[in-house]
Amino acid sequence: MKALFLGAFFLSTLQLNAQDSVIGMFNNNLAKADDYYVNGNYLEAIRIYKDLAQSKEAPSTINLRLARSYYFTHNYANAKLKYEKFSEENRLSEIDKFYYAESLTSIGDYQKALEIYQQAYSKDQQNEMLAARIWRLNNINYLLEDSLENAVKYISINTEYSELKASLYDDGVVFTSNKPAVSLIKKLDTKAGTSFYHFYRTDTRPDPFDINALVYEDSEPFAQSLGANYHVASFSFFNDYNEMVLSMSAAKPNAKGVYPLQIFFARKKGKKWSIVAEFPHNNIAYSLYEPWMNEGGTEIYFSAEIPGGYGGKDIYKSVLTDSSWSKPGNVGEVINTAGDEIHPFMGQDGIFYFASNGHPGLGGFDLFKVKKIGERYGELENLGYPINSGFDDFALSIDSLNRHGFLTSNRKRGGLDDDIYEFDMGLQSYPLEVSGKVKFIEHNWMDSTELELLPNVRMVLIDNKNQQKVLETNSDKEGNFSFTVPYYSQYKIRIVSDELDGIVSFEVPKYSKANDSYEIVVVNDDFKKPK
Repeated sequence: MKALFLGAFFLSTLQLNAQDSVIGMFNNNLAKADDYYVNGNYLEAIRIYKDLAQSKEAPSTINLRLARSYYFTHNYANAKLKYEKFSEENRLSEIDKFYYAESLTSIGDYQKALEIYQQAYSKDQQNEMLAARIWRLNNINYLLEDSLENAVKYISINTEYSELKASLYDDGVVFTSNKPAVSLIKKLDTKAGTSFYHFYRTDTRPDPFDINALVYEDSEPFAQSLGANYHVASFSFFNDYNEMVLSMSAAKPNAKGVYPLQIFFARKKGKKWSIVAEFPHNNIAYSLYEPWMNEGGTEIYFSAEIPGGYGGKDIYKSVLTDSSWSKPGNVGEVINTAGDEIHPFMGQDGIFYFASNGHPGLGGFDLFKVKKIGERYGELENLGYPINSGFDDFALSIDSLNRHGFLTSNRKRGGLDDDIYEFDMGLQSYPLEVSGKVKFIEHNWMDSTELELLPNVRMVLIDNKNQQKVLETNSDKEGNFSFTVPYYSQYKIRIVSDELDGIVSFEVPKYSKANDSYEIVVVNDDFKKPK
């Protein structure tokens, strides 16, 4: 009996020790995941939290930990699921209700998101951010209108990795990507577990089959001498593409062991790019993101979490005067919010673009524009669908006409998988009413003052691509004409009368113009029928 009792005692002791060992290992892993979370390494935190969630030892907050980690990695669908799982037996805090509602907005569940915002607003009726979101969701149809004047297209430079920012460059496009570079030594971002971002370039040419697209050649490394051992996060060209401002990870960590992004200036000599200076207001205590520089190299905008701002990332401006950069100034509450404002870009005519998750929109980060007049900013405008989506849309760059450019979005696969999209704004919409006058001149060398109206001629609109007749009309007795162009194409018009028969080119501009009136000129030397 004594031996049996001792055997049972030792067996029980071994089971208790094994159980203590399992619990100890669980707690160690939970602490490790929490440490990843606190340091912003949400992907590693998710990996461990997911395993721990399968255990009966998992704390009641495990789904809350997962929900927040998914939210901060922009995986809004999974964030929503984990918030709902946690709330089955627990109450959400006010901040988590906000994150939950934001996730619902991003995946298009506007009604449920509206209910949560309204509940929160009933307890905090001074909260302008909540009020703005409630107003936006009550009027969401205005942002969801599928504008025929705007077009967005996924482009071929994207990979299974993340493409972060694109900009026109000579006859091509420069962009950043974290696709693995060909190297004997792999350098990884320990937070994301991916390669560092580096520069790439691709040549482009017009797509002959699509008005709203370019054809992209194979990409190749660009400016490899810049940030070879570090992240290159964002950039802006100036001085006719001969200089660049960029944000790049610092060479040394700060007191927290973090390598913050800092701003540097680079110049091209021959084909090689070199860092020539760093922004004098860099601060190792925090990151400076997404710089944009004007063409003259005298104004810089960037995003940063400088203490004393409105909350989150704010946009700041610094001006070069007498060879020194002014102390960065916050651009103010018209643009900045308690959320994050990122990727500033100044277009032509004082149109300022940026992305924000603080201003209400379709979900995640939306793109906005505002007219800058002097140092004042006008009324904010959400760029709407399809420029914006329910996902994160940011890093807009646009041409000198404020018409064609690029944006970055995770709308295809979500999370941290960002891709670059080509877009056009203000496209001509169809069907299009066209009107004008047909005029006549005897010889092509004659002055335009000798033009005469050409009445009562037959006009045949022909699609140049397939040579098919699209429609037929006539000018009136005063040479006026009008017809409806049914779709975009390259056209020509055949002009026919008793004495004339010939072809004139007829081009409909890619972008819409106000009060277009066409003048078609027939030169008798070219159109006269042989007798």
